[in-house]
Amino acid sequence: MESKKAVRDFMLCILLGFAVYIPLVCIAFLIAERLSLAVFFGALYGSAVMTLYYYLFARATAKAVEADPETVKKRVQSAYSLRMFLLVIFMGAGVFLAVEFGIFHWLPLALSMLVPRATVAAYQALNRKKSKEGDEVGN
Repeated sequence: MESKKAVRDFMLCILLGFAVYIPLVCIAFLIAERLSLAVFFGALYGSAVMTLYYYLFARATAKAVEADPETVKKRVQSAYSLRMFLLVIFMGAGVFLAVEFGIFHWLPLALSMLVPRATVAAYQALNRKKSKEGDEVGN
């Protein structure tokens, strides 16, 4: 049960990052006078692919923690291989659709790969700051 809560909390952090990212990308392209539907679709598609990637990551990590130590390494490696395969296929399809048909803009699609790491880093920094403030209040 604890692993489901951890996966939910992690994914909430990722989804919050994308909820901020998509409007920011659209605003940036609007300021640059390059906003189009392809920009929005590129950001949305990239966000969906990376959400799937990190959901599979969180699930695999939660399941690996519950397993015995001998099988953990095998599970983590096989889950990583599957995630990378799916990432290459889906992002490759997105870039193909961007180049050939103009359905997506390639830049928001590519930038979406950076958002989860930045979001998690910001979340961890915020938690560290809160825990330091709590320690100072407790002293």
